[in-house]
Amino acid sequence: GRFSNQSQSTSARVHLHVHFNSRPGATSRGFNGSSHMTQRTMPMPNYTTGERAGRRYFHMNIKQARSQIQTQMQRRFKATVNVISGAAKPASTSASQITRKKLQGISFAKFKTSLNETLLRPRTLLIPRWISPRPFSFTISECFGHASFVLVAVSYALDDFLYLRIIAVAGSTSMLFFTYFHPHGRVLWLPFKWNALFIFINSYRIARTLYYQNMGNRLDENMKRIKHDYFDLMDLVDFAKLTSIAREEVFDAGDLILHQGQKHHYIRMVLEGELDVIRDGIKTYTLYEGNFVSEAGLHAGLLLKGSLESCCTIVASDSNTISKKKVRCLVWNRTELIELLNREGGLRRSLKAALSWDIVRKLKGQRHLLTDKDHKVKDPALWTLKRKEQSDDRYAAILQNIVQHENDDFNRRRIELDHYRKIHHIDDKTHRLALEKCGWTVREYDTGVKMKAGREENGTVDIDDDDVDDGNNA
Repeated sequence: GRFSNQSQSTSARVHLHVHFNSRPGATSRGFNGSSHMTQRTMPMPNYTTGERAGRRYFHMNIKQARSQIQTQMQRRFKATVNVISGAAKPASTSASQITRKKLQGISFAKFKTSLNETLLRPRTLLIPRWISPRPFSFTISECFGHASFVLVAVSYALDDFLYLRIIAVAGSTSMLFFTYFHPHGRVLWLPFKWNALFIFINSYRIARTLYYQNMGNRLDENMKRIKHDYFDLMDLVDFAKLTSIAREEVFDAGDLILHQGQKHHYIRMVLEGELDVIRDGIKTYTLYEGNFVSEAGLHAGLLLKGSLESCCTIVASDSNTISKKKVRCLVWNRTELIELLNREGGLRRSLKAALSWDIVRKLKGQRHLLTDKDHKVKDPALWTLKRKEQSDDRYAAILQNIVQHENDDFNRRRIELDHYRKIHHIDDKTHRLALEKCGWTVREYDTGVKMKAGREENGTVDIDDDDVDDGNNA
């Protein structure tokens, strides 16, 4: 009843959605807004919408109320323009996004609850009474647990590397279901995390194997034939790994590949054409397709890194001019190849087998060279001498590489070198001469420690027992 006609008309122009913020116990002031007014406590009235707007502005004069209403209308107009121009998003968009997320959370929770009930619901297996009078109950989660152990046991019985890991991944995945939906109703996080790690490791190895299988399948027909003829015991994946770190070299007839005494870091294999091996101008043998060059005891397990000194000269054969073929070789860096063989045990064993067959082919080739009807070897005694010198120099080069890397597991290298000596009939005298060429003594080699040269300044000189025995025998 305190509103005048003018204030009521003003409140009618107020936007109808403005809220009334008064509360019980609020103080009322006079309409003119003066501070010197009598205050009294008013109860919460039940106003209509228009009365609420008027009630909010009843303490203002007409000018102040009109200014306030215009400011609010300008703010609403700017907000509407921004929404239409795309500068701001309506409140309904964020609300719809929140609603969508809630629905997604609800749907996932319903799916998880439904899956949990399905996997953990007891099921009864009907068994004839003459077998067991008691019914057998089980859950699908327990079936996953049993399947996990069965699959792991099957993977242990397989020889194929790829299938073993695939079945192991399937077994670990079954164990994930069993540990997450455990019959006791609680997630077993410890085995869950370990099985997730096993799945990751095996999946990486499976992907790596499939990658190298794809590389092997994409090899050209000539390389597949080389693999079939000379690396038959090697798996296609291992052969793809072996060729992935190699590069191809092409030579014309008469080109020099290595000269005698040259230090080099490479191992080669002939892909096409022929190579002549020459010692002091005497041809000792010929290398054909599939033969290795400068393998330096790799067939005996000697995994030597770094450089080795060539014991002969290798050139592209002149017979390639007649056949109009270029000499093609596959080339490996020795250090990179040895590092690969140290990582891949299966590849190392299969390559040793291929190199052993290569040694047999070389020996058969030398025999044919001696018995050839064209008498390619005109002086067999000189040829035999040069072959012996070539073999001794090859052993000295291997020994030089070993003593240069004496800190690299010297004891294991000595065992491998003894194996090489048995294969190639390297006697003690040849071994001692090779050590002298390297600047070592037999005693230093046996102890694995190179003595300093300052001993001669004190007037003491070591005499090997082998030297004494040779003098007595003389």
